[in-house]
Amino acid sequence: MRKAFVKSLYEAALADEKILLITGDLGYGVLDIFEKNLPNQFINAGIAEQSMMSLAAGYASTGHRVFVYSIGNFPTIRCLEQIRNDVCFMENNVTIVAVGAGYSYGSQGYSHHALEDISIMRSLPNMKIMIPMDPQDAVDSTSYILSQEGPSYLRIGKDGEPNFESRIERCSINKFKEIRNGSHGTILFTGSIGKNVVRAAESLLAMGIEVSVAGCTNLSFLDSEYLEQAAAKGPILTVEEHATPGGFGSLILEYFAVNGEFPKINILGAARNNLKNIGSQEYLLELNGLSSENIKIQFAALL
Repeated sequence: MRKAFVKSLYEAALADEKILLITGDLGYGVLDIFEKNLPNQFINAGIAEQSMMSLAAGYASTGHRVFVYSIGNFPTIRCLEQIRNDVCFMENNVTIVAVGAGYSYGSQGYSHHALEDISIMRSLPNMKIMIPMDPQDAVDSTSYILSQEGPSYLRIGKDGEPNFESRIERCSINKFKEIRNGSHGTILFTGSIGKNVVRAAESLLAMGIEVSVAGCTNLSFLDSEYLEQAAAKGPILTVEEHATPGGFGSLILEYFAVNGEFPKINILGAARNNLKNIGSQEYLLELNGLSSENIKIQFAALL
């Protein structure tokens, strides 16, 4: 996803000198194209995320469209006060790009595991939240952000995520993207965890259970039509590579609490009792209940 994002932003920046990319001393190799070809639109702020965010807000206040790029927790939790006061309350055109969502940087330990960022960003005023499901979705999300005004949050995976091009019809960024259609219920997800959700759906099909699978990219605009159809169809399971409090599952629960009767529903996110473990992303997903096998088990338990 990060390569797709950088490529799409670079192409946009070639046509618009007001687009500025600021990094917190990372992205070597990935961001070289900006540094070499658009040096006046690229800043390495160093390991100083709080200053980096205020710098971004300052540039945005002079008419720039600023993208701030760093690993998961560093452009979010580390500089939360600057995001709240300088970016959100001032409604500046700053996009916070958190690369390495969830357990993408699994071997680096908990300091690099982005598991609370969605709930934090959801609580901030004026913040649009975009969580692409695959590289093409990252490109579409970048284009959408550039068409909008105000603060935004773009949460992308690190690398190697598959495209679902052959499985879905590309539609509005504000719509759920349905990868599979089934009559026995629905699994909703956000982000690159979709690959495990699809594997779970395939395992369920082998058990005679046909489940719909759909991804949500824009968490600031829920597709109510699809949610109502899913509720009428059967049970719903939400899946996210994030802690459950305040995350994607909470958002879906809030929708039904406000807009209608609850369907049979459960939310699945990262376990909160394995914080000291390190390892590959796939290892940590399995350890924390987000393997395709456990997703299958959790949905089957709803039937």
